[in-house]
Amino acid sequence: MASIGLLSLPLSLVWAWRGFWPVLVYWALEMLALGMALRVSMGRRFESQSVRVTESQVSLVTRTRRGEARQVFARHWAKVRLVGARSAQSRSRLTIESRGRAIEIGSFLTEEDRRQLAARLRTVVGGMNESPPLEVNSTVGDPSR
Repeated sequence: MASIGLLSLPLSLVWAWRGFWPVLVYWALEMLALGMALRVSMGRRFESQSVRVTESQVSLVTRTRRGEARQVFARHWAKVRLVGARSAQSRSRLTIESRGRAIEIGSFLTEEDRRQLAARLRTVVGGMNESPPLEVNSTVGDPSR
């Protein structure tokens, strides 16, 4: 941010000196918007989710700056649902549901990644009243996310 500010400030000052003083106001607003976007982005670097599927349960661990939240579902009763986007501007929702509870996962993923994760989870978790056999050393998703 500092390098962008230092590179664009001299140009803004030249235009302000020539009488186009509103350029400095727009430069300041642009730097403020950039700073806020960087702050939000840097704050989200701590957010992650991991899904672990065992023979008996599906556990979801969500980590944020505020701490860690863990949800556990019985695998036999769990269901993976991908609800499509209602419009072109909205996004789909991927949830794991069981016994009246639903937890959204992968909200930070792209649409394509969310669809791939849903397909993989469906093969591992199965549907309600289904528990397909697990492969040895199978992982769901990228552990770095």
